Amino acid sequence: MTITKRQPGERRWGLPVNFPFTDSAGTQVEYERRNGSDRRKATATLEDLLILYSELPSIDPQRRQ
Repeated sequence: MTITKRQPGERRWGLPVNFPFTDSAGTQVEYERRNGSDRRKATATLEDLLILYSELPSIDPQRRQ
């Protein structure tokens, strides 16, 4: 196996990957992380979030803590 240094922004899309491997940051990658669920996405709907936020206590910006 030869190691090829990629330029910033250059991706490996479409190339075969063998797991486990060590990524460019030195982290050991055990399995395909891109196939998992995106934890950044909200599980609640917009309506649910609006209800939750409306129940939060209001914050007075003039009041010092």
